[in-house]
Amino acid sequence: MDEIRCSIKIEDRAEGEPSRIVGTLMDYGTEALDRREVFEASALKWDGPLILNRQHSRKNPILKFTPIEASGRVSIDVEVPSTVAGSDAVEEIRSGLFSGLSIEFKSIKEVFVGGVRRISEAILSGAALVDSPSFAGSVVEARELAVRRASDRHTREFLL
Repeated sequence: MDEIRCSIKIEDRAEGEPSRIVGTLMDYGTEALDRREVFEASALKWDGPLILNRQHSRKNPILKFTPIEASGRVSIDVEVPSTVAGSDAVEEIRSGLFSGLSIEFKSIKEVFVGGVRRISEAILSGAALVDSPSFAGSVVEARELAVRRASDRHTREFLL
């Protein structure tokens, strides 16, 4: 009789934990909804992890994250810490209280073209969960963590 070995990855976690906050901070080249402003491709720069807070209140930090820049946008995909602030943020997103993200930045290079502020270089200093984002593409959602980091995965082997 031949032995067949297979392995499966299983996830062991408490109900509803952990979660991820996933979203778009900036879709380059799109104009803001509330003002005449556009960020040029790759305009945002940052140095190290940033703070995500609520409604731009630095008194309400949620977590640290490192933005991801790819395909003409800057995004966030971060595991939410098991803290009251983290759990509250996930619930606030899922309930619809917060539906978007907003960046905190300092403009370094900009020009006005046809009344539109075109930012070609800016320092990203943080971000916030907001109820009404300035940019249509700056959306956020809370997702269950699909698979834990490789060091946390459990593999079981079965003989068939």
